[in-house]
Amino acid sequence: MKTVTYILAPLLALSLASCKKKETPATQDVSKPEVLQSLSTNVINAAYTDLAGKASTLYDNVARFNSSMTTSNLDAARQAWRDVRTVYEQTEGFLFGPMSTKDIDPRVDTWPIDFGRLDSVLASSSTPTPITGSYVDGLEESLKGFHPIEYFLFGSNGNKAIGDFTPRQQEYLLALCDNLRDLCSQVKAAWDPASGNYTGTFLNPGPGNTTYGSQRAVFEEVINAMADICDEVSGGKIKDPFDQKDPSLEESPFSKNSLVDFTNNIKSVQNMYLGKYTADGMGLEDLIKSKNISMDGNIKTKINASITALNNITVPFGQAISDGAGGQRVQVQNAMNTIADLQAYLSGDVKTYLQSITN
Repeated sequence: MKTVTYILAPLLALSLASCKKKETPATQDVSKPEVLQSLSTNVINAAYTDLAGKASTLYDNVARFNSSMTTSNLDAARQAWRDVRTVYEQTEGFLFGPMSTKDIDPRVDTWPIDFGRLDSVLASSSTPTPITGSYVDGLEESLKGFHPIEYFLFGSNGNKAIGDFTPRQQEYLLALCDNLRDLCSQVKAAWDPASGNYTGTFLNPGPGNTTYGSQRAVFEEVINAMADICDEVSGGKIKDPFDQKDPSLEESPFSKNSLVDFTNNIKSVQNMYLGKYTADGMGLEDLIKSKNISMDGNIKTKINASITALNNITVPFGQAISDGAGGQRVQVQNAMNTIADLQAYLSGDVKTYLQSITN
């Protein structure tokens, strides 16, 4: 997520212990190229393929709603937003490569929305009719992506009625979904070994590779990305609105999806560690457990503790951070501290260990 500043007026924890996969005996050598191959196939490419598919489904559902404005069609469009949002948040543990170099992340996930500018675009006579996805792509980042879509679908209080949709909003909403669909397809294609082939860059470090000069550099990229999303959740997404007791700073406020977002971010770390998105494969778990079973246990414990702490927040995030929330603010503080502990461990001991066993 890219965060910008303007001056403007529970998932259940997935137990790592329950995941069934072939155990890697301690001290057994594990092929580092096989680990990277599994991460690219079973996690990264699998998630981006799912993301592109669900972004297309969102577009189809919004188009259906625009054609037939029924409660069931609106509910389907809202659920489609939640579905694609779930996948996107589970990709934030590997926000390197095309998602970053092609500036796709800020174009789909900038927060907050610039509401004043949004209103002016809708009202301006220079805005084309109909509004198109290509027009939206040329707008500033705060006017496109997940959050304007969320705002139009759910409304400022999360209970937008069918009669509240204007024709201009519907045009803009569909164009936003068209642009999101295109950007998600771009990142899928960029990683696809048959097309953009960033996978080849990821899997073939060394001389001639201008991105990764060594295998160690690839593993550093992976662990840095995992630690970075933990830092973003604990030190930004939670901390900023928590410290200011300001629900207007909350990400995904219109759908009340923030705690789900945070949990999926930690799940993205879990997926990279296990080497699993839908299919199970090799991950950092296999590499670390083969040499350091104690560290493997610590990582799993800290990931599970972070998910559990988020699930233990008993009211919506915007309510939990407000004055008078009492015990709920304690719950949020505990989640923030637990995720920060995971981040520190990944960026410290785990990164140092990976550096010592890769070259």
